Amino acid sequence: METDLKMAHHHMEEKLGAVFFIAIGIFVLELVGGLLSHSLALLSDSFHIMLDFVAVGVSIFAFRIARKPHSLQLSFGFHRAEIIAAFINGILLVAVSILIFYEVYNRFFNPSPVNSLLVIIFATVGLGANVVMAHMLHKDSKSNLNVKGSYTHVIGDLVSTVGVIAGGVVMYFIPNPAIDLLISIGIGGMIIRSGIILCRECLHIFMEGTPREIKINEILEELGSLDEVIEVHDLHVWSITSNMLAMSVHIKIKDEFANKRKTLLDKINKTMDEKFGIDHCTIQIEDEHDLINPHK
Repeated sequence: METDLKMAHHHMEEKLGAVFFIAIGIFVLELVGGLLSHSLALLSDSFHIMLDFVAVGVSIFAFRIARKPHSLQLSFGFHRAEIIAAFINGILLVAVSILIFYEVYNRFFNPSPVNSLLVIIFATVGLGANVVMAHMLHKDSKSNLNVKGSYTHVIGDLVSTVGVIAGGVVMYFIPNPAIDLLISIGIGGMIIRSGIILCRECLHIFMEGTPREIKINEILEELGSLDEVIEVHDLHVWSITSNMLAMSVHIKIKDEFANKRKTLLDKINKTMDEKFGIDHCTIQIEDEHDLINPHK
């Protein structure tokens, strides 16, 4: 399992590296386009792309940190570095959106004409690059929160780039700089929403909350259905990092199965892994007459 996880991280890291360099190129392209066209929307989109490569760079750093060996002080290793990186990505999203809103406020009182044709040309190239990056990250974003953070950046930028192109087309026929500001507000709104959602997911993991995909009642039902089991209590499930779930539980068994604890442990570990994706289980077996306190 550990070897498979390392191989998966190496594969993700290669994809992130390619996305990193694509994002840098598009950031420079759209930044130049925004300055030449005097479009805040295109400049906002370029800074959104800047967050793409910053997010990806932090993700790559997190993967490399996570490969460091476990120690007595850090018994789970550095896997949580991935979640810290995702949290930083979320904070960056919120911060940049605030900067965009501030610039919209300034330009509202000091409008300047926008070269809509340049906006359309530069944003179209950026859209093509975003489609490529989104395709590269889509699969891994479903299983890794850190890649999901980068994927969220890319998808948000893809949508915002479509908005920039649409705004450029409208301004080509109706040359009003207010349209550019409206598009910028929309981009800022999408960015701040993505940042808040990502930060909230990371905080849920830091608080060792039950993973969203896990239903505690289903686990209780599964364990309680075993012939050997009388009672299940003190069940906890949490995320160490993306794709690495842990569980601890106390299980009270019938006396007649007291000498078959290893068989029961093997059965439970296999069931938790196959049905719920929990591969790190700590199971306390209790005899039928043990005193327990489920509320302790």
